[in-house]
Amino acid sequence: MQEKTASTSSDLYRACTVLFGTDANVSGNILKCLRASGLKRAYRKRAFETHPDRATALAESPSNLTERFREVTLAYNQLNAFLEYPWRYPHSGHAHRAHEHEAMRKRQRTYETHDQRRSGSSAHRGRYQGMSEHLWQGGLPGKQLLLGRFLYYSGIISMTSLIEAIVWQKSKRPMVGNIAARWDWLDQNDIRSIISMRRRGEKFCECALRCGYISSYQLTILLARQRMLQPLIGSFFVDRKIIAPREMERIVEQFHTHNRKH
Repeated sequence: MQEKTASTSSDLYRACTVLFGTDANVSGNILKCLRASGLKRAYRKRAFETHPDRATALAESPSNLTERFREVTLAYNQLNAFLEYPWRYPHSGHAHRAHEHEAMRKRQRTYETHDQRRSGSSAHRGRYQGMSEHLWQGGLPGKQLLLGRFLYYSGIISMTSLIEAIVWQKSKRPMVGNIAARWDWLDQNDIRSIISMRRRGEKFCECALRCGYISSYQLTILLARQRMLQPLIGSFFVDRKIIAPREMERIVEQFHTHNRKH
């Protein structure tokens, strides 16, 4: 069931107090300066401080933390709704946000139309998608690079495209536990036990090593095998027609030449 969004200035100010603390200058100024990045950072900090799963570590009752966590989440939802739909909050004194939001949407539509017109161009930059995003203009760093970063620092792809490619590559990696099971280094009971003993933020392989299920040598071999089996990041851009196959071959040659120099 969704929480009711804020509908008054007092609701928004109360939400700011929950996320930013009582010491914050909770007034119209804080709403004017509020940005999504700062809101997310504040929410993550408060969520970590109030999550019921940390009741033992915080020496507090789970029921008390559950209520505080619910309050933090509600405050985040209220302020996030304010940032996304400012025209719903005319009483807050920030009606200009609606005009800014609409102007941003118009600019985005203009960029998208411009990109569609350029998609068939044979110009060097026109071969690549995502032209509405900023491309690196500072030249290549004087050090060895991975292929994805080489593409970014060459001004061929945007940082957004690079992140998407990295996420895609990681999603295609075989799991370390599955590799270990195929080699009879772990069985399914071991895998379930390791998963149950993982600490917050701890990787599966780190927990397996910490709990003695695998050795440091085995971990090194497993990670090397995982990297070997994951798809090449360049295929992400070729499969999505961001970079033509022959163009990618030329870029890879430049990539190897760069790394040999450094």
